[in-house]
Amino acid sequence: MLPIMTIAIISERGRRGGEIVVAASTILTMTYLTVKPVSTDNTCRDEFINACRAMVRSGTPKKYMERIADPSSVNAEYADFWLAFDTKGAQMAKQIIRNSGRSVEKGKYDFPGMVHLFEHIVPDPPDVGDLKPWVGTLASQLEPWKEKIRKMHSGNS
Repeated sequence: MLPIMTIAIISERGRRGGEIVVAASTILTMTYLTVKPVSTDNTCRDEFINACRAMVRSGTPKKYMERIADPSSVNAEYADFWLAFDTKGAQMAKQIIRNSGRSVEKGKYDFPGMVHLFEHIVPDPPDVGDLKPWVGTLASQLEPWKEKIRKMHSGNS
């Protein structure tokens, strides 16, 4: 049996950071991947949770909302690799890893490095209106990451 990989999803954007990490965690849910959201903001609006449920049928956004870890409470052992959704989150993840005495450059599996900055600029979820298009856009942008993770997992068999 292949090992379960662990990814930390981090955003230090501010008041919508919790929603960003919950949406990304919900979208990236796979049977062989443990997803751990990290943000100093641990809140999600009910309408945001509902939009995630509507757009990601197998996802459990409320579960991820309840599991958002504060960056100050985790260390390098928390995840095999980190996906940051903003530069502040990437800097925080690197600091967490360095503070644990580990190398940020030495990655696990086939990824170079421990911290990866998401290649798209993700806007904050809208304050009002339909949130489903925002979740749908993020899901489309994360599709290549799902494929990278699948390949990484199957390459470690």
